[in-house]
Amino acid sequence: MKNAILVLALLTAAAFSRSIIPPIPDSVADSSLTAGNGRFAVELFREISRESQGDNIFFSPFSISMAMGMTWNGATGETARQMASVLNFDMPVYFVNRSFERITERISSGTAGEMGGEPLTMTVSNGIWVQNGFQLLNSFTEAVTGCYGASAENLDFTGDPEGSREEINEWVAENTMQKIIDLLAPGTITPDTRLVLTNAVYFKASWLYPFEELATAEGGFTRGDGEKVTVPMMNQTEFFDYASSDEWQAVRMPYAGGSSSMLIILPRNMESYLEGFDEEAIPDVERRLSRVNVALSMPRFEFSQSITLGDILISMGMELPFSGEADFTPITGNPDLFISQVLHKAYVKVNEEGTEAAAATAVVMNITSAPGSVEQMIVNRPFLFLIKNDETGSILFMGLVYDPSVS
Repeated sequence: MKNAILVLALLTAAAFSRSIIPPIPDSVADSSLTAGNGRFAVELFREISRESQGDNIFFSPFSISMAMGMTWNGATGETARQMASVLNFDMPVYFVNRSFERITERISSGTAGEMGGEPLTMTVSNGIWVQNGFQLLNSFTEAVTGCYGASAENLDFTGDPEGSREEINEWVAENTMQKIIDLLAPGTITPDTRLVLTNAVYFKASWLYPFEELATAEGGFTRGDGEKVTVPMMNQTEFFDYASSDEWQAVRMPYAGGSSSMLIILPRNMESYLEGFDEEAIPDVERRLSRVNVALSMPRFEFSQSITLGDILISMGMELPFSGEADFTPITGNPDLFISQVLHKAYVKVNEEGTEAAAATAVVMNITSAPGSVEQMIVNRPFLFLIKNDETGSILFMGLVYDPSVS
C-alpha cells in the first residue's frame, strides 16, 4: 500500500510540475543557476578556508555542484529541500537539469576563437556506477544520462569493492588527462555501497598574453605564516582589466579564445579580507575593473588538493541526506539510500604559457544499514584566484595560494 501511495504521489508531483509550474525562459534559468552556483562557491570556499589553517586551497565548485545536482534528482521531501538550500538551487529540478545541460554545452570548447592562440580545452564528464542487480527508477536514470550525459555502468560493489573502486578511479584519471589519480581512497567503497555518481572536469588554456620565460626570475614570496620563500616569479607589462582599493588589488587575465579568464585578487591582509568575504565580494571586484597598463609579477605554481566534503556540507545545513533518515526514494522507489561520502580532488598548474586544471567529485551512496599610466601589481603574498567562463559567468575553479612553493 505504501508503494502504491508513493507511486501515486510521484505521478501527481510530475503532473503538477508540468501543468502548474510555468516554464522558465532558458536565459533566466541559466542565469539563476549560475548565480546560485556562484553563491554556493563562495559559501563553500568560506567553509574550506576556515579549516585550511594556512594551506593552499583549490577546488571546482562547478564539479561539486554538478555531481550534487545529479544526486538531487534522487532526493525528495526534506532531504531535497536541504540539498537545494545548501546548493542554492532556486528552481525545480527539471529546470536545473536543463540549465546544467546548456551551460555544459557552452563551456565545453576545443577552438581558439577569433582572438587566436592555442585551442582552449574544456571537458565535462559524468558517470553513474550501480551495484549489479540494483534497480534504479527509469525517471532517475533518464535524468542523469539525458541532461547530464552520464555514462551508466554496473559494478560488483558487494563482491569486489576494491576492484570497483579501481575501475572508477581509472575512469576519473582518463577523463582528467591523468591529473586526478586515486580520487577514491582504499576503503571508500564497501559492500554496502549501491551507487556512486562521478563528475570530472578538465581545463587547459594558453594565456592571450603569455609571459616570456626569459623574464621569469627568482623572487621572494611571503607565505601565510609570515615566512619568506624564494619562488620563480613570472613578469610582464600588458593592458589588463585591473582594479584596486584600500583592501585589495585585482587583475583579470584572459585566455586565448576570449571565453575564459583568471581573476586574481590580492588582499592587503588575507585574514581580515576573508572575514568579510561574501557573495558580493567577487561581483564588487569585477564591477571596478577597467583596462589599465599593468606591470604584473606573479609566481608559477602547481599543486593538488583532496577534500572530504561530507562534514563540510553537513555543517552548511545538509544533515538529512547524510543520515539514515535520508529520503532518496526517486532513485529506487525505496527510501533505503543515504550519502555516505562526497569526495573531491583538484589539480592546478599555472606557468608562462597558461593554465591546466582538473577536478573530480564522487558522491558515494550506501544502503541503510587607468590609461597611459602603469599600475604595479606584485603578487608576493597569499592571493585568491578564480577561473571563470566569461560567456556564462560560471566559476569553474577557485583557489587560494598561501605558499606557491608547495607542490
